[in-house]
Amino acid sequence: MKIATLNIDWARKKKSSGTAEFLNQFDFDFLILTEALDLDLQNFPYKYLSSPIPENTVYENLNYSEYLKGEKAFRTILYSKIPYSKKYAVTDEKSNLALEFETELGKIVFYCTIIGTWFNQKPFVDIELQNTIQDCRKIYAENKNIFIVGDFNTSFRKGEEQFSINLKTTEALKNLFEELNIIPVTSEIEENIDHIVIPKGFSENTEYGIFVDKNVVSDHKGVFMTILN
Repeated sequence: MKIATLNIDWARKKKSSGTAEFLNQFDFDFLILTEALDLDLQNFPYKYLSSPIPENTVYENLNYSEYLKGEKAFRTILYSKIPYSKKYAVTDEKSNLALEFETELGKIVFYCTIIGTWFNQKPFVDIELQNTIQDCRKIYAENKNIFIVGDFNTSFRKGEEQFSINLKTTEALKNLFEELNIIPVTSEIEENIDHIVIPKGFSENTEYGIFVDKNVVSDHKGVFMTILN
């Protein structure tokens, strides 16, 4: 099973068509995009979108309709080869998605998130962090096979604190991972703030890497991981 994530920065660099064309060259089982537009990707029969950012109004500091020249903004989108079997409630439907899939690994839940939509600006970052923590605890109580995927705006590497929101956020995330018995398999990728966090039980037989470097599609790296059967 191959999972990937990328913040496409609203497809501002390559526009919708160029971003879709670029992503169509990759074949993942699941792809989670953040700061996304509703792209049609040919390798995925299914796509699931967070609630759109309100249009033609200022929402959390920005009029997205003006900023994106009329494009509709979605903070998280999950592309999949298979349909979901269950949807979990989330606190903020504009920022998060939580979907369960029946896979060869069993029933797994993807919690798609973005923490730090305005990087370290309060109150947004604190609210987004707490929403993620609370949502994931509730999901974990029902299904311990939880995968947290998306833009954390956090590097977990020593010496890369400048890439993270703040120490408090980093420590809160580490504590959550320990509590839920999950591990960020992408944590050792240099200068990387987007992550795939998986149950420890699946972590022993994995590969991970970068499928697109910074400044190709956006100012984020695209990362992937494979769970080997």
